[in-house]
Amino acid sequence: MSLIGTITALAPECVLLVGACAALIVGVARPEATSRAAAPVALLTVVIALVVAWILPAGGEAEILPGIWITTLSLYTRWITLAVGVPIILVNWRQPAEIERGEYMALILFSLLGVLLTGLANDLVVLFFAIELVSVPTYVLIALSRTDVRASEASVKYFFLGALSAAILAYGLSFLYGATGTTTLYALTEGAAESAFRSTSLIQAYAIIGFLLFFAGLAFKIAAVPFHVYAADVYEGAAAPITGLLGFVPKLAGFLALVKIMAAFDWNLPASVQWTIWLVAAATMTTGNVLALLQKNVKRMLAYSSIAHTGYMLVAVLVGPVVGRGPMRDGVAAMLFYIVVYGTMNLGAFAMLTAFRRGDREIETIEDLGGIARRAPAAALAFAVCTFSLMGIPPTAGFLGKIYIFSSAFSFPPAHPMREAMIVLVVIAIINTAIGAAYYLRIASAAYLGAESAEVVPAAGAPVRWGLALCSIPLILLFLRPAPLADRAGEATIVLQDTVRYDASVASSAPPGDTIDRSRRVLTPVRATAESSHVHRPEP
Repeated sequence: MSLIGTITALAPECVLLVGACAALIVGVARPEATSRAAAPVALLTVVIALVVAWILPAGGEAEILPGIWITTLSLYTRWITLAVGVPIILVNWRQPAEIERGEYMALILFSLLGVLLTGLANDLVVLFFAIELVSVPTYVLIALSRTDVRASEASVKYFFLGALSAAILAYGLSFLYGATGTTTLYALTEGAAESAFRSTSLIQAYAIIGFLLFFAGLAFKIAAVPFHVYAADVYEGAAAPITGLLGFVPKLAGFLALVKIMAAFDWNLPASVQWTIWLVAAATMTTGNVLALLQKNVKRMLAYSSIAHTGYMLVAVLVGPVVGRGPMRDGVAAMLFYIVVYGTMNLGAFAMLTAFRRGDREIETIEDLGGIARRAPAAALAFAVCTFSLMGIPPTAGFLGKIYIFSSAFSFPPAHPMREAMIVLVVIAIINTAIGAAYYLRIASAAYLGAESAEVVPAAGAPVRWGLALCSIPLILLFLRPAPLADRAGEATIVLQDTVRYDASVASSAPPGDTIDRSRRVLTPVRATAESSHVHRPEP
């Protein structure tokens, strides 16, 4: 591909890179009136990148650079990251100190760029550096977000634990490289995209160890048990706008990386690995919800809530793709739909904490929220929408997201050995959803029924209020019309559309009259039935 073609294909990423550099330059400019332009520059950058990503033609797969591939998943990653990036910039508009605005906004843009590169990565090394590009700016953002000593403590804790997770992640990738002899996830062979991980040697211990270490490293990014212990302290120490970012950006990058590796294995993992993920999912959602019940600090409560939602999304990842069936049957599509909804409603909840202050600090406790609805009814209504969506109550998109995830768990065929286990996992998830409703109702009711405090006053200005609106309104619209996002999430699961080539053993396993539909990565019968189109999964 020519240089012009490469730049055009990577235009959204280039826009973010140039915009981050521009925000840095503007931020150090004098006089201070010029440095205040860093936030508008960052917002304009994200909007332009989103428009460019939208108008670029959505073709098939293309290898742009070594280790960089355009796929349906990377296109979806662009759209959702940049769309949620707009309210992220708005909520963080006035958070940094004047002398740090350029660095602050540039770091947010670099972190968003890392998510986009994670979606594009087709190489283990590129994937690792993309994930770290997401994480490293957040270490600094936590410290920059406020002058409170808790922010410095949270930043140091997050940095050292993040460095440990990066080491575990890299160690796991080295085992995967040793088992496969390549760092490439997919390679073109005679016009077909073929996974480098699809070999009989992958059943050996090196590949299993590599995957488990890789999963452990990502567990820190997505705040899964047992690597969740940092979340509450970091969320409490960082400023509310940054905690809203932490609930979406690193989590999205972590789940994208996990999906890529599991897709490279074709979801053909040993039973021991599947049970490990099952136990992590059950422990994560239960631990998060139970600990959240014990909290009085809203930020810590939402931190444990973030852990619980990771458990829900791991259910969908364990299900895997059922391409062409939509998020009701497709686990990956359900996860891709839900993570956008979760990122939006979580950011909206933290935007509410940013919009008011009590003295010289942001509001944090349930008592701080008391009676806010009588003073700011519109903001309280938006906050209630985000809270009810986190709870999973209609008419919000959070309700649909949970329905999609729980329904996808029933897509396993009756003979699959994990079918009963997945049903049990869904029951655990439903019980946890009921537990979560208890503390979410405490938060929402405080805003309407709690005693009003004269010390709590509006703050942060119009940008934060716009950010809160952009988080709450789509939650209602997506409930009324989920098809645009759900359809794109379904298309994103066709990771290498129109180019996947199946082994002869797969074709021989199809019943008479069935054919291999390479564009759908699925066994498609000539006679259409409601039970068809599940991804082929050879039993370990």
